[in-house]
Amino acid sequence: MSLLKKLLYPHDLETFFSRIWEQDYLHIRRADNPALHELLPALVSLEDLDELLTVTYATGSHRSDALCLTREGHVLAPGEYLRPAAAGQPLVQIDVERALTLYRHGASITLNRVNEALPTVGGLCDELSAFFGVRVHANAYFTPADAQGFPTHFDTHDVILLQLVGAKNWHIQPPPVQLPTPTMHDHGAAPTGPVSEVLLRSAELLYIPRGFVHQGIATDAPSVHLTLGITPYPWSWLLHRLLDDLERNDADFRRSVAPQLGRAALDESRLTETLTMLAARLVDTERVLRALDHQVAGIDRPGGMPLRGLLTQLTCHEEVTPASLVRLKQSVQVDLSRSGDRIMLSFGHTVLTLPAFTEAALRILCSGAAVCAAQLPAEIDDSGKLVLIKRLIREELLEFADPLVPA
Repeated sequence: MSLLKKLLYPHDLETFFSRIWEQDYLHIRRADNPALHELLPALVSLEDLDELLTVTYATGSHRSDALCLTREGHVLAPGEYLRPAAAGQPLVQIDVERALTLYRHGASITLNRVNEALPTVGGLCDELSAFFGVRVHANAYFTPADAQGFPTHFDTHDVILLQLVGAKNWHIQPPPVQLPTPTMHDHGAAPTGPVSEVLLRSAELLYIPRGFVHQGIATDAPSVHLTLGITPYPWSWLLHRLLDDLERNDADFRRSVAPQLGRAALDESRLTETLTMLAARLVDTERVLRALDHQVAGIDRPGGMPLRGLLTQLTCHEEVTPASLVRLKQSVQVDLSRSGDRIMLSFGHTVLTLPAFTEAALRILCSGAAVCAAQLPAEIDDSGKLVLIKRLIREELLEFADPLVPA
């Protein structure tokens, strides 16, 4: 079962996306999904976040936006907890002791993009990114007792909140602007509609669609939660990409609308005919699929897969034998598609083009089961099977499987 299914239980994915996604918030309580009590600490623990702040951030130089402190809804000046690094460098030194002192005096701490530093969180974000086809990031929030980190606001991306420690009271209102995009972040419309109150306790989940106005205040104990931010990819962005492609490749889209653009000079019947002709060219499934593939392939996944053992694996990949067990790497999402006599194998930022006769072997190798070359179909000879497996190991799609560990 995918992590997303485990997080959203008892709601199945079909119900979630048809009735809740981008439409309403969702609170999953402990009683609804008892598995969250074990799943969330395994995903990220307080100790993981403590080490990230007090060890990793306390040494070396880091991006200035790696850390953010707020108090009573106001962002504190970075100079209160950041020190410039070497002259001319864009990185900074984080004064962790100062940040902790501010936290003791009521300031909230935000650790941005923890998916880049913590492999388990990075794996979750990568899995969600592969599922949604968009960028997904994770921030961790430490809020002192009775404190509010950020003011009442709405986000231009969907968020899933995972409460790790303590509890927070959330006030949620319907959106003042429906499904805002990042350019609409400062939309001036005031929130309307009733205020819903949600007490989010540890081992619980809260989904808030973009545009919904919300604020969170910790209870009488400190709160720690992880927020997963899911970047939108609206139809308007897809159409922009299609139009850009058509402008480059179709001269009809580059013709002038008319010698004169004044309403009186336009031939309305000709205008309607031309718009109908151009709109029909947008309805091109292959063009749309190429645009979507380009979007997915361009996703930046800085979290990536854990790197431990990769150097050894890359060094030893020539030792593959017909009996060597291999399997698909964890957290890798693979897409297989066929075009004529070629197979397109897409994963992460990589797209491989392989002969069509490898399709059956690829489907077995990408199934997640531990298999060896000797178990692959006969469409490929023995040496070809080893060449294929070595190639996929080198491309970081497959890894050696422990024969004692069941698939």
